[in-house]
Amino acid sequence: MTNPVSEGGIETLGDYADEHGVGVVQQRTQRDDPLSVLDEEDPIFRDESILRIEHIPDAGKIVGRNRQIEAIAQRMKPAQEGNSGKGTIVLGKSGSGKTLVTRYVSREVQSRAEGNNVRVGRAVVDCRQRRSETQAVIDIANQLNQLQETNISIPLKGIATGDYYDRLWRIVDELYDAVIIILDELDRLSPQEEMGSATKHQDADDSQLLYELSRAGEMENIDAGLTIFGISNDLKYGDRLDTRVESSFAPEEEVFPSYDANQLKEILEKRRDAFHEGVLSADVIPLASAFSAQDHGDARRAIDFLRLAGEIARENGAEQVTEDHVRAANDDTDVSRIRDLIDGTPTQVQIALAALAALSEFTNDSVNEFKAGEVHGVYKLFATDIDADVHTQRHMTDLLREYDTMKLLSMERTGDGYASGNALWIELLDDPSLILRSVGAESRLRNLQFNTEMRKAVLQRLSR
Repeated sequence: MTNPVSEGGIETLGDYADEHGVGVVQQRTQRDDPLSVLDEEDPIFRDESILRIEHIPDAGKIVGRNRQIEAIAQRMKPAQEGNSGKGTIVLGKSGSGKTLVTRYVSREVQSRAEGNNVRVGRAVVDCRQRRSETQAVIDIANQLNQLQETNISIPLKGIATGDYYDRLWRIVDELYDAVIIILDELDRLSPQEEMGSATKHQDADDSQLLYELSRAGEMENIDAGLTIFGISNDLKYGDRLDTRVESSFAPEEEVFPSYDANQLKEILEKRRDAFHEGVLSADVIPLASAFSAQDHGDARRAIDFLRLAGEIARENGAEQVTEDHVRAANDDTDVSRIRDLIDGTPTQVQIALAALAALSEFTNDSVNEFKAGEVHGVYKLFATDIDADVHTQRHMTDLLREYDTMKLLSMERTGDGYASGNALWIELLDDPSLILRSVGAESRLRNLQFNTEMRKAVLQRLSR
């Protein structure tokens, strides 16, 4: 077995997540008054918010992205005059600065327009959380609305999607001369698990949203200028847009390269003031940037390393953040990376991923791919155990197909589609323990039974 759960010691997937989580060298001594920490100065961090993902630094602290800042600014510039800017798809791997730069430039455009008495509205939608066209429109309307001025309410449900668009257009025209809409992780908006086919993109919510937004001016729904930016980690995202969207949206593409080790080191140096002076030992930033450079130059992960290392040092009662704390943070961010991928996904998706991961975890090293039927057998065990609906094998594979494009797993069909030997094979490309730790940390699957009997049932599914 590659990494078996210790016999008798772990009963649930939550226990597995706890057992395999990042441990600290020693826990802080228990206090007589646990609330006394509220009155103390943080011994490690001066301003921890500088290390949060949502923090937008000043221009001088954005590293290696001058060309991209200029390109994004050029496309948003018409909004400063109350006009529509060029639609753009921003592409690049996770942590390459796409969201940071786009949000930074849009904030600058909004601020400079205000100085010229031009009212520019700004809405940033996280499509990992708003996973349908309707949810995205509600979020945009709520961000732009000022209820006291418009007297336009945005109910969370109860009206048709078209009515939400109508209210959005009224809000835009009443309050703004121009609006910038940023759709972050746009490819996550498409509810492929509900479509029955992973290739039916013309009906996907991301295409429909882009189509409706980009036609607003053409259909005379609004007089204000409208600039739309979509952000995706999928470098081939533009290829999936259907002809309707290509015609109405007609986006240009801006590709962000990954950061190299020197750039990552500079990025972390510019965040050093998140810590008290002298707290970071000399090897912390070089090691954190080296770890991140190995993971395709992910700046978000590099910043996470630094923050998590500081938190681990604080929990240990250490006076300095050291190399050991960075190495512990590296273990923890592996789980964070997977959790970012599956964050906000339905329970059914997590059950399917957990089933595949369990098969990978409890088999010999030579076995690394499984028939869809084998995965579905374990999926049914897991779904039944937590009293969730049990879907068909076809539906389960549709749930997993999104993660093929994210390179978390690989799906390949053998045979000609007619012979009896035809089968769909699924291979997990990442560490299975990371999947199990991720879905077992906070989700409904935490109570999934993971005892000896369940492990034996998993292994029985491997007899071919």
